[in-house]
Formats: sequence, C-alpha cells, structure tokens
Amino acid sequence: MKKQIAIQGIKGSFHHEAANHVFGKDIELSECHTFDKVIQQVISKEADYGVMAIENSLAGCIIPNYNLIRASQLDVCGEVGIRVRLNLLGLKGVKAASLTELRSHQMALRQCATFLNGLDDVRVVEAFDTAGSAKEIADGKLSQVGAIAGKLAASEYGLEVLSEGIEDHELNYTRFLVLKHSDQAHITESSNKLSIYFETSHDPGSLAKLLSVISGLGLNLSKLQSYPVPSKNTHYGFFAALEFQEEKQVDHLKILLDSMTIVFEILGTYEKGQTYG
Repeated sequence: MKKQIAIQGIKGSFHHEAANHVFGKDIELSECHTFDKVIQQVISKEADYGVMAIENSLAGCIIPNYNLIRASQLDVCGEVGIRVRLNLLGLKGVKAASLTELRSHQMALRQCATFLNGLDDVRVVEAFDTAGSAKEIADGKLSQVGAIAGKLAASEYGLEVLSEGIEDHELNYTRFLVLKHSDQAHITESSNKLSIYFETSHDPGSLAKLLSVISGLGLNLSKLQSYPVPSKNTHYGFFAALEFQEEKQVDHLKILLDSMTIVFEILGTYEKGQTYG
C-alpha cells in the first residue's frame, strides 16, 4: 500500500519534490492549500506523514510553521533540503515579453525580487502554490500569464521554461521537516538530530548558561530561532535543532534543561537529512 503524504501545494510543487526525495516517487499525495491543513491531515491520520517547509536560505524561517508543529504535538521524524531553482513558465510557444501577469507563491516571489523589479507593466499576483499557478495557466490556456515554479511543475503541466534560474541567488535552499502522528518519543539507531522548544527566565545570562550546557554536552547547535511569545509581553521562546552522537547526550540534556527552563519540549528525534541539488 502506498504511503499517503500530505503536502502544502499540489503535484509539481517543491513540497512534492521534497516528498519524492524522502519517500520515493511511489506515493500518494494529499494536496493541501494551507500548512494548517497539512497538520490536520496527519493528526486525523488521513495522511501517514506530512512534509512542511520550515526555512529558506534567502527568505528566512517560516515562524508560523514552527508554531503549527509545536501546537499540533506531531513528531518531527525527518528532514530534507533541496536546491530551489525557480523558473519563469508559460504556455508552449509564448514569449516572455508578451506576459502581462506573473503568479506564484509569496515565498517564491520574495526569492525572485531582483527579476521582478526589472519588469515593466507586469502584474504580480500571489497564489497559494508555485505548481498551482502553473496548473491554472495550463488548464485555462492563459497565454499572457506566467508562473514562477520549478521544472517539475513545467513537466507535470506541459508548460515551457521561458527563463531559467531567476531566483536572486544560486544558493537558494529550502529545508523541509517530515511529520508523523505523535507516538511515544524514541531514538532509533539512525537518529542523530533533535528538535526542541524552550523558554528561559528573564534572569541575566540565562540563555548564555543554557547554550554553555549544550556545548558542554558535546551537542552541535545547528539552529536557534527566537520568536515572541504572544501571551507574554517581551518574552521570547526558542526553537532549536541539535546534532548528537549518543543517546545519553539527549538523556543528560533532558535532565539539565528541565531544571534550567520555564518550558522545555522535545519536538522530535530523527536522522539528519540530506540536501539535494
């Protein structure tokens, strides 16, 4: 039986590409308009796993997704990074100069700011998905509309690449997290990475002391992201990713951070993912 994978977007999207790298191409996609819907699909077990973008090297972190994951109590069970190559797509035979409108997801548009700023008299429209924009053009035979999307979308919907690699920087990577229904958290033999959330007190040096403890345990802090806690004025929480070698390092971390933080949660343990492209 094929795995059911919930993604934000549709076939041909970068989420689809990420899912292919994690699970292979022999999967069933559950196409979702929003990240919240991805979460709900996994919570309800309509999907076996969810794949969710969490950060981009050009546009930065997607903070709402961190909060969605934490609130859902789903487990982070994997990750994957892909090189995002953005292209201008249109109907076959159409010239880029004839386009009067461009459509894409807001993140893709942000990653192509320089290209878009160089255009005159072209309307830019935010859409729910890169591949969704491509499908709209193909379905409606919209000869004056272009989409910014990947080559997988061009192939999926029979569009032509009018301009290739239009992102602002060639080192354009997106990291995706893989989510599963919450079980009792456990560390497998291949696990070597940990995602956590914590809040410290306002005492001077509290964060510095915590980071010193992490370093002292031999853990590699590969990600630290702060965000303001809505219910606590001027108070910040932190999402972190840590790389470890032995399970006992995680055991010691739990003991120490339980005593050093106001809030401490493990969001998941998993194997450090590969980056493709």
